[in-house]
Formats: sequence, structure tokens, C-alpha cells
Amino acid sequence: MTAVLPWATLVICLAITVARIPSALRGENRVLFYLFALITMDIFLSIEAPYLAIDAVLGGMNVTNLILRFLLYGTFLLLGTKVAAGFDSKSAGRAIHGPWGLAVLGVIAALTTFFFVITDTRGSSVGMNGLTWGPSMEAYAALGRFYPGYVAACLLPAIWRTITGRFPALLRGASALLMLGLTLLLVSQLFPLIPAVHLWLRSVINYSAVLATAVGLAGIWFSKAYAKRKARRTT
Repeated sequence: MTAVLPWATLVICLAITVARIPSALRGENRVLFYLFALITMDIFLSIEAPYLAIDAVLGGMNVTNLILRFLLYGTFLLLGTKVAAGFDSKSAGRAIHGPWGLAVLGVIAALTTFFFVITDTRGSSVGMNGLTWGPSMEAYAALGRFYPGYVAACLLPAIWRTITGRFPALLRGASALLMLGLTLLLVSQLFPLIPAVHLWLRSVINYSAVLATAVGLAGIWFSKAYAKRKARRTT
């Protein structure tokens, strides 16, 4: 399952991205297309075969992992901004792309670079699982989990209000999927507590989070498009 899940997630995210191309070409909600494209790239770089091939070209120092970290930070900044606006949550928007939110991102980005530089990262390994772990590696990994978790925590209250509100069932269902994905990101903060014999759980949680988030976002987009079409038919 852990071998199939990454590729299945990649195929689904790629399919959603491709489905957004016609709308993007018409100039409709291009940000959503860019977001799905970023998510697809994140998944691609997290899979062993492409990761090792790209990292070999970059010197076998796991620079690909650092690139992936920054792509994820950009993905969640864009996701947080888009979802906060879509759910009309000004407080979440300020917490993510306001001065304090950008300061959090800047500090995390700087510390991520610092801990990567001072860590011995020789020897390509997806997730750096094959390297010797020490305090600097633990800090680097924790920072990579923290920013997605921070964005998720900012968004969950607004999403919950939609799930429990008087909205169409399709929108509430898609929002629930999105909430599931973001909740799993919060669960990922507990990865250091998972015993070594159950490390496969990390992969399952990570890819399930991405899958639920991507399908939830696509469902929200579809539900809103369906509602607009239905409104036009009745006028």
C-alpha cells in the first residue's frame, strides 16, 4: 500500500490539474490551477524514483529535499491564501499572508536553510530516512512539518463553520474532505512519537493528507461551479 499510495496520489492530483487547464486558459481562477500544479510537483518530488534521479544530478546531497521544502512552503502559502478567501475568513487570511504570517514563513524558511546547511546530508535518500539523524536533522524535519500545520490550524475554524452551516450538501462534503486533509497535517506534528517499526504510518498519513486536501479542493470548486450553473438555469 505504501508503494502504491504515492503514485496513486500523483495520478489523481495530475488529473485534477489537467482538468483545470481549460478554465485556466479562459482566465478563470488560474490561481487554483497553479495550486494544483504545485501540489502535483510536490508529490512528484517526494516519490523515490524521480527524487533520486533529480538529486543525483544535483550532487547527491539531498538538495532536492530542500527544494521540496520550499515548494511546500509556497504551496501552503498559496493554499492558505486561496482557502481563507474562499471561506471568507479575514482572520485566517491575516494569519497566513498578513505581516505576522509572512514573518512566520520567513523565520521558518531561514531556519530550514540553516539546519540543512549544518547537517551532513550526503547520500540521496527520500525523506532523508537513510541518513544518520541528529538534533539538526530533527529540527529540519520539524520545521518542514510545522508550516503546513500552522496554515492548517489557521484554516480549520472557517472550514468547520461551513461544514456545520446551512450550505449545499456537496459543498459541505467537499469541505469535510478538505478538513480531514488539514487535520492529518496537524497529526503529522506527532511523527517523532511514532515507533521506528511503524514508520510506514508517516507515509500513509502524509499522502492521505494530500489526497484528501486535493480532492476536497476540487470538490469545492466543482460544487461552486455546479451552484452557478444551477442558478443560471433557474433565471
